[in-house]
Amino acid sequence: MSRLYIALLHFPMRNREGQVVVTALTSLDVPDIARTARTYNVKRFFIVHPVESQRRIAARLRDFWVSEEELPTRREALELVAIREDLEEVFQEIAQEEGEEPVVLGTTARAHLLPYRKISWEEARELIRVRPTLVLFGTGHGMTDELLAACDGLLPAVRSGGYNHLSVRAAVAIILDRLKGEEP
Repeated sequence: MSRLYIALLHFPMRNREGQVVVTALTSLDVPDIARTARTYNVKRFFIVHPVESQRRIAARLRDFWVSEEELPTRREALELVAIREDLEEVFQEIAQEEGEEPVVLGTTARAHLLPYRKISWEEARELIRVRPTLVLFGTGHGMTDELLAACDGLLPAVRSGGYNHLSVRAAVAIILDRLKGEEP
């Protein structure tokens, strides 16, 4: 049974000027990341947004695909989506369901530049096998340093050096493949 959870965060994020902001939900993220999560046997995909109207939009997107009878595989993926107001709520929900607190891993294109605890792909794969694990994905221009510092570890950047500004949908797919790969 999978003990891997992912969360797409919209606050606290940075904008291109480095200011702390709340980002808007992107409608493509909901079904696309859900399908990737289902492909890699993620237990739950949390969308975390502090703004009620944005959570309602996410719920409408999820509910549309869950109710669509002609696309059962899309429905199966969207059933993984849980929409929450804040990260603490996600953390507590996982801890209650699993009977222990999850290991929290951050993702950032800047991992190699930050002084926080780094974790290798191999270490992360081992953690996922033995502990509930929550992987955080940011939007906008990434999570704040304070949020990244609060993680138990940072995964390596998808690419170090050069142009490195993937859509979050692409980053989720690459990172889940590196964490789960050909696992049955």
